[in-house]
Amino acid sequence: MGLMFTTVIGYMVVLGIAAYFTMHYLGRALNSSDAEKIDPKPDVK
Repeated sequence: MGLMFTTVIGYMVVLGIAAYFTMHYLGRALNSSDAEKIDPKPDVK
């Protein structure tokens, strides 16, 4: 029973770390200010 809880908690920790790294690197790569420089918003009257 203890092995089951340890396995489940271990998988949750590994998935959490993987999700953190994914969001961290996507957040750095997909910078919204770079998008404005490349394709600026049109001026709407």
